[in-house]
Amino acid sequence: MQERPRRRTDSTLAGLAAIGLAAGLWALAAVIARGLFDRGVEPLELAEARSVVALVGLALMPAARRTPIRRSIAAVIVLGCSIALVNAVYYLAIERLDVAVALVLQYTAPALVVAWVAISVRSFPRPEVIAAVGVTFIGVVLLSGLLDSGLGDVNGVGIAFGLASAVFFATYTLVSEKAGEAYGVLGALVRGFLAATVMWIVFQIPRGWPAELFEGPNILGVLFVGIGGTLAPFVLYLWGVQRVRAERAAIAATLEPIAGAVIAWVLLDQALTGIQLLGGLLCLGAVVALQLRRPVAMPPEPAPVPERV
Repeated sequence: MQERPRRRTDSTLAGLAAIGLAAGLWALAAVIARGLFDRGVEPLELAEARSVVALVGLALMPAARRTPIRRSIAAVIVLGCSIALVNAVYYLAIERLDVAVALVLQYTAPALVVAWVAISVRSFPRPEVIAAVGVTFIGVVLLSGLLDSGLGDVNGVGIAFGLASAVFFATYTLVSEKAGEAYGVLGALVRGFLAATVMWIVFQIPRGWPAELFEGPNILGVLFVGIGGTLAPFVLYLWGVQRVRAERAAIAATLEPIAGAVIAWVLLDQALTGIQLLGGLLCLGAVVALQLRRPVAMPPEPAPVPERV
């Protein structure tokens, strides 16, 4: 009788681990991307390159090419648009805002996901989900150092880009759940990145050849951002969404700023303050408490009624 809840718990833990690993890879890629920006690489060109590299990597996987074609074209197009734009608008927000402000704006995405799920199913979110959203948002605010640095130079366009990054991140989370059910993890991603790459090529044609991406010191960084910071974490995240579900996956994704802070501490010697450590513990505690919540036991199936002759 207890085998089914145990399987659900194991699947949830595996999904949470995959999302946590994806968050760590995204954070490491952000540090490398910042170095590429300092060497003259344009943010939008890097966003384009990561889509192309990820698409090539997916195309080389036989399992991604064998997925059947189903009637979810709209989901694939929306998935591709959100993949193409989520990091692009986030990079544009960082250009106009302090990183802390842009980070807090992007991580309003879990609240958007929870609100959309509640509207779509016409049911008020569960209390533990609302509490997790609130605690993780407070944790992100503390972890970002926003209370110490202040708002800085508030730029209206930057605020708009930051909120747009939250919308696209929430859209990706919601649509990837549907696309993954239709095509599988790799099938959904190869179609989504194909749509994203087509968008970026159309965007890049009038801008000319992105020479900075192919300069000697930048090539390895661009390849890592495309493979280790895009292909691998997107596969892990979509795989985790299938097991954790959209609203919980969005909340678990707040592990990214924790990973980013740890990586910056190790690689860039940026020490964390007590307030930042508290924020990281709040995010981690809320994610773990929500994901490890014991599932409701399934009622036993009724015995079949014998047919009357």
